[in-house]
Order: sequence, then C-alpha cells, then structure tokens
Amino acid sequence: MKHTKINLKVEKTEAGWQETLDSFWRKVTPEWFQWLGWVIMIGGLNFLAKETRNISLQIISGVSYVALFFYLQSIFFSLEFHGFPFIKSEQIRRVVSLIVSGILSVTLFLLLTSLVSEI
Repeated sequence: MKHTKINLKVEKTEAGWQETLDSFWRKVTPEWFQWLGWVIMIGGLNFLAKETRNISLQIISGVSYVALFFYLQSIFFSLEFHGFPFIKSEQIRRVVSLIVSGILSVTLFLLLTSLVSEI
C-alpha cells in the first residue's frame, strides 16, 4: 500500500493551503460516505442478529466489525507524519507517527461503532 506523507511543518501560501484543503476534501468525502454506507449495513446486520438471535447473522456482524477495524488500521497506518516539533530522530518520528495513526484509527472506529449502536 502506498504511504502518504503528511508534513506538519510545511509552509504554504494561503492559496497553497486552500488547494491542499480542496484536494483533501475531494478525496475524503467519497470515502466518508462509503464508510457511512458500511456503518448502516453493519447496523442493519447487528439489529437483525439481535432480533432474530440467528447465529449466522451474529457471526457476519462480528466479522464485519473486525473487517472495519482492520480496514481503518490499514488506512491510517499508511500515513507517515513528519515535522513533529522537537523530534530529531527518524526512529522516534516513526514511533510517534504510528502512535498518532493508531489513535486516529481507533477513535474513528469507536465513533463509527457507536453510530452503529444508535442505528
């Protein structure tokens, strides 16, 4: 999988930042709505599994949660954060980048799964 570098210290003009933000939202928005579709599907499976107590639906629902978790992990761990203040070592930068990526992926997973429980 291709790694995406995110430089936290990059200096851009206002127009440069606007172009970066526009590009970001054009790429992220379709993905977001695709994820919401998945959440609605998982919510429906979860509801049916609870209502029918069907073991097959319960397994499919559980596997869907696991698949979503690992999918989000793969997305966020492909991000490489650069430009952390006070970090000079490449090894420490990689560790901090992994920690930030992990926090982002787990936070989004918890947000999406709490949405599933609301559906």
